[in-house]
Amino acid sequence: MPLLSIFMSHLDHVLEGRNARLIEIARIAEAAGADQAVFSEHVALAKVIAGEGEAAIFPFPSDENYPEPMVSLAAIAGATTRLRLATGILIAPLRPAILLAKQVATLDNISDGRLDLGIGAGWHVPELSAVGIDPERKLAVMEEILVACRQLWTGEPASFHGAHVNFDNLMCVPTPLSGAALPVWLAGPPTAKSADRIARMGNGWLPFGNVGPDDLKRGGDHLREAERRHGLPTGSLGIRAELQTHEGATLGAKLDSAFTFVPSILAAGVTHLQLPIWRYVKRLDDVGPLVETVRQRLDAL
Repeated sequence: MPLLSIFMSHLDHVLEGRNARLIEIARIAEAAGADQAVFSEHVALAKVIAGEGEAAIFPFPSDENYPEPMVSLAAIAGATTRLRLATGILIAPLRPAILLAKQVATLDNISDGRLDLGIGAGWHVPELSAVGIDPERKLAVMEEILVACRQLWTGEPASFHGAHVNFDNLMCVPTPLSGAALPVWLAGPPTAKSADRIARMGNGWLPFGNVGPDDLKRGGDHLREAERRHGLPTGSLGIRAELQTHEGATLGAKLDSAFTFVPSILAAGVTHLQLPIWRYVKRLDDVGPLVETVRQRLDAL
């Protein structure tokens, strides 16, 4: 049975300008049976978002509310006891490797080992350029940052020399409770290249957006092949996929439609089902009943 992840972003209509309500939502979700709270991010967005690829279909305005995920999850860590804390995604190239290593290690340590770090390279050119990242090199930067972080998370003196990250004999304390083995999930399309990167460097796959069953199966097949190629146990790489959202006159009708796809995505290897609560709730009081209902439906499968 998959874990139930609660996507905490894009809830302005519920927050009403008070991001402190995110902590309340996390408490409610934990009590209702959720396993994980997930935040996405943008550090800054251009006033006019235009371009190709992801930029061409970005569905939110430039003033969309994006609370910094590590700060937000730290607040939630202090207000919950069981809920795992996750990013999906944190844009790794926006932070120097030593800063990201410190932030991640501190959050994991202070939450008693509850962090699942989900990272990606980003797509928004003005945002990447603002911190000096060449958008053409973003994936290479992300990979170096992750390797450097894992070395720093050992708690031993670490050195790293790459094209984008360089340091000698640095120590980063505190360390994650699991040290360099802290779970890291990588975003990417359902391709063999993406799966190979995940098998080499991470613990699971974060598909882009509202991905359908066919793409999840293709991506899952690539993951299983990558596991074999890298000598990993079959099924050791997780998949966190979003519950497909469909129109309906009532919450029950929406969930009936969405759950028709759940058996097929579970068959594709999905281990974490991510619930985009912003698509389903109108008020804070809606959160608990929604999470309870989805939890019950998952348990009944």
